[in-house]
Amino acid sequence: MASYLDLLLGNPQYAIFCGVTLFTLFVIRYSLLGHVTKFPVLNPKKSLELTSNRVTQDFIVDSKNILTNGRALYKDQPYRAYTDWGKVVVIPPQFLDALKSHKQLDFLIPAEDDSHAYVPGFEPFVSDPNISKVVTKYLTKSLTKLTAPLSDEASMAFRQVLTDSTDWHEMHPQHDIVRLVSRMSSRIFMGEALCRDDDWVRASGDYTVQSFKTGDILRTYPRWSRPFVHWFLPSCWTLRKKLDEAIQCLKPHLERRSVISAQAEAEGKPSPFDDSIEWYKKEGSTRNPALLQISLSLVAIHTTSDLLMETLFNIAQHPELFQPLREEITNVLSTEGLKKTALYNLKLMDSVIKESQRLRPVLLGSFRRQAMADITLPNGDLIKKGEKLVCDTTHMWNGDYYEEAAKFDGYRFFRMREASEQDKHPHLVSTSFDHLGFGHGNHACPGRFFAANEIKIALCHMLLKYDWKLADGVVPKPSGFGMAYLPDLQAKLLIRRRNEELNIDSIET
Repeated sequence: MASYLDLLLGNPQYAIFCGVTLFTLFVIRYSLLGHVTKFPVLNPKKSLELTSNRVTQDFIVDSKNILTNGRALYKDQPYRAYTDWGKVVVIPPQFLDALKSHKQLDFLIPAEDDSHAYVPGFEPFVSDPNISKVVTKYLTKSLTKLTAPLSDEASMAFRQVLTDSTDWHEMHPQHDIVRLVSRMSSRIFMGEALCRDDDWVRASGDYTVQSFKTGDILRTYPRWSRPFVHWFLPSCWTLRKKLDEAIQCLKPHLERRSVISAQAEAEGKPSPFDDSIEWYKKEGSTRNPALLQISLSLVAIHTTSDLLMETLFNIAQHPELFQPLREEITNVLSTEGLKKTALYNLKLMDSVIKESQRLRPVLLGSFRRQAMADITLPNGDLIKKGEKLVCDTTHMWNGDYYEEAAKFDGYRFFRMREASEQDKHPHLVSTSFDHLGFGHGNHACPGRFFAANEIKIALCHMLLKYDWKLADGVVPKPSGFGMAYLPDLQAKLLIRRRNEELNIDSIET
């Protein structure tokens, strides 16, 4: 051993030769390993290309077209792709019903990793095993009694955010809708005091927007570099500042709440609170309640505001929908009141929202899972333990699944529902392999029932109280950024107060 080292030290050219040889062998091995698979690679690396940086960057800027072409090329076949979620196996939608309840396909691990929960500032994205239980056990089961407070908060928030001006004025959908949804959601999660705290509404909305924006930026860097590169990114600095601001806003509310709870306990009385903090406590959660609240808020704000914004854009582009939607609201609410059952019977509204989600889901990839063991796909192909799979959502615009699939049709799911009331498939909250707006299977979005009701209540207020339109010549154009399918953030709406046919604020709930 010593003589070999002496040879290397005494002969630099020999040392260089050995180093180059070892490096070459490593490159060849790395290149071959990257292609040992029976799945075709949609966007392969070039020969001897060491990293996937180039193909990943190409995917990020043209993801929608790449995934659309991939599904056309490999119609019923799985394929691999380099994405901002890493190297994934993209499966066809036909596989989903067979895999939707598979116990060896984990959702939390890839979701947490892709959301950068390991990076300071992204702590609210740390997966909490209690969140699904809290949402289904407490939030969803409370929907009947949540309609009134949601509508009350919507009434106040719309008046303050959108004003009562009868003159046409500009509305900034991303900013204004986030504020509205933040207030409505916070009313349910932690009560009136918090949702009327302007600092919290601003901080929670700002953190939500900044976290997803920063996540998109981080995904442009190789996965191995992200635990280091975030220290040098201004967007990450801003994110940590926004998180601290949100935590500071919550502190006085949590302290006040703690004093009241302690007093009730000392007097032998039950907790006077029935909110998200209490729900987590009942499930034995030990996480920081401020982070839990921010985590719950950002999930609710992001998905709900995104879908509400897209629905407003589509109604503005199809103004013939205003009258029938208003007539439906007036007929249903005047006879049934503002109740959960009434929201169920807003069938045209349900269809318009679901169609908006079909044409622009929040993600271009759904059913994100990681194999916890070797599993066999329905066609017999093997997914190895540790591999990540996803189903692209581009088939939702495919003529094989929907007639005139590229066209917005607000009545599409309304007609399906009218054809068979027993068929739950056309309902907004229903998931299926051909509509992945809320995911599918065991890990479909647990909060979709609350989100659907919240959006419908917001739309009832919007449609009855306001007219809105796009500026002349403006057509919102969504864009893919990696797996995210983003709204047109530059598009603005013109809005004005109108005389409503029905006073929603006086309806019995």
